[in-house]
Amino acid sequence: MKFVSDGIGAIVMKELGLGTEACLAVAYFNPNERMLDALGRLKKLKLIVSEEFTMNNPYKLEKLTRATLRSVPPGHADGKLHAKVLIVRRRDGSYWCLLGSANLTHQGMFSNQEACVVMESENPADAASVRAMRDWFDPLFQGGQLPDLKQAKLIFDTRSQYRLVPRTPKEAKRDVGYWALKTTSGSTGKQYWPMFLAEKVIAVGWEDIAVDPSKVTDASLCAAIQEGYPDDSSRSVLVSASSIKKFVELKVDDIVLLCRGYAANQYKDVHIHGIARVTGPFRAGSRKKGGWRFKHDAVIQEINMDLPRDVVASALGRDSLRQTIHALTKADFERLAMELKDYGAHVEV
Repeated sequence: MKFVSDGIGAIVMKELGLGTEACLAVAYFNPNERMLDALGRLKKLKLIVSEEFTMNNPYKLEKLTRATLRSVPPGHADGKLHAKVLIVRRRDGSYWCLLGSANLTHQGMFSNQEACVVMESENPADAASVRAMRDWFDPLFQGGQLPDLKQAKLIFDTRSQYRLVPRTPKEAKRDVGYWALKTTSGSTGKQYWPMFLAEKVIAVGWEDIAVDPSKVTDASLCAAIQEGYPDDSSRSVLVSASSIKKFVELKVDDIVLLCRGYAANQYKDVHIHGIARVTGPFRAGSRKKGGWRFKHDAVIQEINMDLPRDVVASALGRDSLRQTIHALTKADFERLAMELKDYGAHVEV
């Protein structure tokens, strides 16, 4: 038996490449395309999932044309399926098993903090446990039901609605703006996301500015930025003033993507903290060293998911996202919402 917590996705990909058959019982199934392809290349696959198709992706299940699928409804008499068990039969007839906390999703395999154990039938110390896992899987699978993928698609598709803030028909007709907002300080790298959640706000920094930017002219704002940040270049001052003004002018019902920024040459994933809908006008709080005082009240949906940088860049049509706030189009936002759904997160603000 071996404990694994790092590189789980890579380990699973390797073993699937060595395998001919597999049995998989998992609560949530929404793998990335590479993992889906690896599963699809198996000669035989038995797969049982929880019937929670707000999270499980029926379109990806449908792509596994060689697989035999079963599902367990959440209200099953024996309880909902919450297991995460993968049993791979290798070409030499031996078995490799993964048991632990990781769902077969992009997050579970590649970005979450998971804890699993690996067992192999060739190891005498593991042989009895491997047999027990196989014996556990067979009746579970036989007791499952054929999933209705047509119905599952309807559930999966209609789940992604902006519902956390009920709106009247009149409110729904408002001209909604779409934005991306960073949650870290550019100068210190300090993360302000916990403050967003605690205060139910979105915010920007520049705490050393002595004025309320909603009450001064552009020229006065630039002067205040230069006074508060004397080392900033003229261009930097103009960029800061433009970002602050954009934030000030956010409207009630505007939708804001809350994320880490990314660079054109970045290879690491982009963390999506959440999605917000603005619920209140701009306000400037009292000055506090190290605190962000320029705010809008907002309802926030936590996402807390890493997406590949190329996926985010393609969806938003932006090779980089470095400034504090960026205007998006509705099409930009909806493309990203679809990507989030493919990775198991459903936008509901």
